[in-house]
Amino acid sequence: MTVFLLLYLCIDATHTDCQMVRADSWSGPTAYEQCTDLVPGLTETLTAPNRKRHRFVCEIQGDGAKPEEHKALPAFIHQSFRM
Repeated sequence: MTVFLLLYLCIDATHTDCQMVRADSWSGPTAYEQCTDLVPGLTETLTAPNRKRHRFVCEIQGDGAKPEEHKALPAFIHQSFRM
């Protein structure tokens, strides 16, 4: 199993306009636990206003079974506008 640590950089707290940045990754049977152990400390390093807007998420890649506590995020729609 491979797990990616993703940082969602969002314009506001509604999380409707976010940019995803891959921050790290792990492979192996304990990959998800390694990722989730890191998230609280990283979240704490954000400033209070940024904690409301940005978030760290561990996402499992591949066909393996997902841990019970893993919740799927709503799909973000990326739109591009030209003027």
